Amino acid sequence: MKNFLFPRGFQCAGWLLFIPAVIMGVLCYFSLCSVSGIVETILNDAIIIGIASGAIFIVCSKEPCEDEMTHSIRLSSLLNALYAYIALLIVSTLVINGVDFFSFMIVNLVLFPIIYVVIFRLEMRRYNKMSGDEE
Repeated sequence: MKNFLFPRGFQCAGWLLFIPAVIMGVLCYFSLCSVSGIVETILNDAIIIGIASGAIFIVCSKEPCEDEMTHSIRLSSLLNALYAYIALLIVSTLVINGVDFFSFMIVNLVLFPIIYVVIFRLEMRRYNKMSGDEE
């Protein structure tokens, strides 16, 4: 099966989109940036698009050594991120009520790609460390 991955350079572009978008998202979520009206709408859209496209670029760009193990790690990371996301969604639905639930749902919009990036990077780091020890 052929995988269509972005060239390696897209990973750097992904980090350049992802990190500032996450930082701005956290700042706006905790009301540390005060904007309103159309600027707020544009900023929220830019944050969500930055996190989503950055996450796609990070995890869907080729690794220096792209092999079957990397493909397996991509797949297992996706599955583990889905499990974590669904578990968090169920727990938050049972525990959080009212306006706080809607606030969490705003965060929930971008939570899956964030979880996926974290799990994938941790797994790739573990794999690279393990394969480096064998050499």
